[in-house]
Amino acid sequence: MKLTELWHFPRPDLANAYLAALNSGILASLTIFAPRRTGKTVFLRQDLTPAAQQMGYHVVYADLWQTRQTPGAALLHALEAPAEPDTFAKKLKAKLAPSVKSLRGKAEIAGTSIEGAIELNDDKKRAATAAALRLDELLGELTRRKPVLLLVDEAQSLGRSEEGEDVARALRTSLTKYRDNLRVVFTGSSRTQLGHVFTDTRAPLYSAANPLQDFPLLDEAFVQFVAKRFTAATSRKLNEKKLQAAFAQFHRRPEPLLEVAITLMMQPRMSFDTAVALQLDKLAGAEGHETTWDGLSALERLLVREVAGNPLFRPFSREAMASFRKQLGIEALGATQVQRALGRLASNGVVVKSPRDAYEFENENFASWVRNMAGTP
Repeated sequence: MKLTELWHFPRPDLANAYLAALNSGILASLTIFAPRRTGKTVFLRQDLTPAAQQMGYHVVYADLWQTRQTPGAALLHALEAPAEPDTFAKKLKAKLAPSVKSLRGKAEIAGTSIEGAIELNDDKKRAATAAALRLDELLGELTRRKPVLLLVDEAQSLGRSEEGEDVARALRTSLTKYRDNLRVVFTGSSRTQLGHVFTDTRAPLYSAANPLQDFPLLDEAFVQFVAKRFTAATSRKLNEKKLQAAFAQFHRRPEPLLEVAITLMMQPRMSFDTAVALQLDKLAGAEGHETTWDGLSALERLLVREVAGNPLFRPFSREAMASFRKQLGIEALGATQVQRALGRLASNGVVVKSPRDAYEFENENFASWVRNMAGTP
């Protein structure tokens, strides 16, 4: 066993349950929600992937968080990354080179059959078309060889931009086209943004995946596992009741609990309560909610509270503008000022606007913090 696997808590039953659903012939994809840092990605990589490989799947993992504004780049990179012959990769790149000015013939792009010549004068249109065709050809090539399980992590990024929605539509077409040999697991850390991709009737992947499922968070079995690993490594025991209480304080996120164990391993004289307090301070600093809030202007705070209460609110309506002026205690407030404030929130990764005109928090944990802790100006 690798040293890095000693502290991995295996979840084979959950992995097999997901695969059984995908192998049933009823579902071609699953959509799973889990808050950040609750073990979702580790599960995908270390539990679901090997279990699927044992069943004969070729597994492809794509993390869309790394290129949030252009998720197609991450998806295509993941599909090209497997050990494919250089000739195939070169052939594919040559066929879909961005320098091509038009495509002739018949192609299915984002669910639409297009025949004849497509003039690609616009760079964005050309890039989106090339990405859709590359996605289709890569999946076609891989599924001809063996069944493919595509793991799309942080899939809410598909709803952040028009480019992302174009990729999502192309992916939906591929799901239908290669249904016999293609299975997809979408995961995300924003329930609201996942809804815009999968459950909104205007969403690009609406009805393409089954209803949103909550990822089962780790429970007392994980706490017992950590306690046993700590004893095996140090010949000392941890108080499991205190360990359970700390895990609850960490919102059932595994990493902070593991760091408590590591801290106590390295500093045997430190008390358990002190180690937990250090982690709570670290988490508060890492999230930085108060710092984010303190950095907002009065108008930005007002807009953030509005989005927290109603993502579909219309900031430029006559009623909204009048309410803003009243709450801020000012007589003059123009649409330009509100637009600039929303622009600053977007550029700082606080609140973004989806292609369907809904306002969304970049970090759902901050949204919860605003709802619970920032009730007053």
